[in-house]
Amino acid sequence: MTQSFLFNEPFQQYHRCHFAEAFFKDRFVAEKLKIWDPSSSVFKEPGIIASEVDVRPVPCTITSMIFFEKLNDPKNEIVHESGSIRPSHYDYIDDILIPNCLRAMILDDANDKYHLYSKSERAEFIFRIFRMLVLGGSCCQYEDDLKIYLNITKALYKTFVRVGLTSDQNDIEILSTILEVVAKKDEPFYPWNPKHPQNIGYLIIDPINREVTTFLHQY
Repeated sequence: MTQSFLFNEPFQQYHRCHFAEAFFKDRFVAEKLKIWDPSSSVFKEPGIIASEVDVRPVPCTITSMIFFEKLNDPKNEIVHESGSIRPSHYDYIDDILIPNCLRAMILDDANDKYHLYSKSERAEFIFRIFRMLVLGGSCCQYEDDLKIYLNITKALYKTFVRVGLTSDQNDIEILSTILEVVAKKDEPFYPWNPKHPQNIGYLIIDPINREVTTFLHQY
């Protein structure tokens, strides 16, 4: 679930936590913000104003899909030479089915393929999008072709993240600020049940257009 909101004051990086807190405590935002209603399994606008907001900055530095090249290398045994994802013995982690080597690499820290990506690489926003797509939801039909996940990851990343040229005009830099958030009113509501690894909420702040995009995934 994504939504976009406009704001009318300059955004300052050092105020990013205050910005997120003010966002979820704003009455207009509360009236329009869609959140997950577990009782009906749909997104609704209950108008909840947060009493507390936990904020974590998310690294967002990747500017090329070369970041995922090691997944395509058959030597790493994630995919076959054809690009199809290698199957594995079925298992479950956090109620998520692990039917192939890609999901095992993402979720099973006891798997030797887990260490293809370092802790800092896994923290990157583009990896988080990729992980979210691969693991999906409780009724997700997983894909057999890695390229499908990579293409959608690229499309979402380009949609969410604003880039510009560096001051010397020789390179690309990312201008957007990404925040992982948990908004609470007694109990967490954005996202609901944040202890589950696939229940995640982000604020994506575009300082140029003064636009903030909410990005919510509920398993």
